Amino acid sequence: MPIYEYRCQACHRVSSFFFKVASAARAVNCEHCGDDGMERIMSSFSQGRTEADEYRNLDPRYYKMVDDAMSKASSGSDPDHYLRQMAPFSAAEKSGDPYFNE
Repeated sequence: MPIYEYRCQACHRVSSFFFKVASAARAVNCEHCGDDGMERIMSSFSQGRTEADEYRNLDPRYYKMVDDAMSKASSGSDPDHYLRQMAPFSAAEKSGDPYFNE
């Protein structure tokens, strides 16, 4: 749905209007003072960024820093260390929620 912004020539305030289709843009009156002297202005916009965009913008030194930190870390800090120690629920010794037994 296109959003159009107009600046009133009388009170200089900005009003936003929604139209179902771009071709439906029509003459509008100011929401604040009711004047019909409206000038269409450029609307602000934002551009979404994907996770891949974020990775591309990382400092190349970042990867070396991460590799250095991982090489100095203990084996207990590796997330895969914990995954290897986990057992599936089907292999549990008993059923039920072990955290809330009283």
